[in-house]
Amino acid sequence: VHRRVLAHREWFLGALTELFAQVGDGLAGPAARHFVMLRDGAMAGGCLSDPEVVSETFLDGVEGLLWSRSVPGAPRGSAGRGAPPATRT
Repeated sequence: VHRRVLAHREWFLGALTELFAQVGDGLAGPAARHFVMLRDGAMAGGCLSDPEVVSETFLDGVEGLLWSRSVPGAPRGSAGRGAPPATRT
């Protein structure tokens, strides 16, 4: 089971890396790893707390990650740094 989970994660990371390469500039690998980390946290958080809040937080993180890749000169180290505030209410 562990090997299959690792193989799936490797495939998932590869697919995300390819997708992030199509969005904005900069290295796609760190963005894909960041997304996987966000998703992992959302999956765990959804089991431990309010799924609606976890979903909102996950979406905010993904929006920040995409924003940081699409705005010239935006910080590349973290999706949250330099990202605009969430507009969802």
